[in-house]
Amino acid sequence: MNLSFDQATEVVLKEAHALLATLDADKVKKFIAHVEKDWPEKRLFFWARGRSFLVLRGFAMRLMHMGYEVHIVGEVDCPAIGEGDVLIVASGSGGTSSVLLMVEKAHQYGAEVVAIVGRPGSPLQEKADEVVEFNPEKAGDSVQLYSNGGGTRFEHSLMLFFDSIVLSLVSSRREEAYREMMKRHANLE
Repeated sequence: MNLSFDQATEVVLKEAHALLATLDADKVKKFIAHVEKDWPEKRLFFWARGRSFLVLRGFAMRLMHMGYEVHIVGEVDCPAIGEGDVLIVASGSGGTSSVLLMVEKAHQYGAEVVAIVGRPGSPLQEKADEVVEFNPEKAGDSVQLYSNGGGTRFEHSLMLFFDSIVLSLVSSRREEAYREMMKRHANLE
């Protein structure tokens, strides 16, 4: 039986909500505080693979709009990472080999690593300095594409997590923040 569009939308929203509900509130508060208080003066580097990387790039773009210095690993204008910098990574499985490699390299150069993972107990969780983890086992079964904690539900939840972080940061000054962000929005479109 095929789902109608409305039914599929309901499934996606319900599953994302259930996965977001597994986040540790204290770790999320710490993450928000870190973004707000510690990151504005630091250079932020971003790395992931697949659709998680697309979501992470969207978060990087929004932080750039907010005035943060952001760099996408692998782009031609990405500088060398070093001490005092932050590498932000995301992995649904928490075991993506290229993500683990970048974490090791970032640590070699003295950078801090912050990870968002799709399942607890992953290798990435053990290597990062700060971790926010989703717990798919607590969220119930998923009918979406799914594997090892990652997959569609993780990517949807990751996007909503990042958008919620941004809204939390600007909510008290939303109109002013929007005007400031529009000054940095791309105009060569």
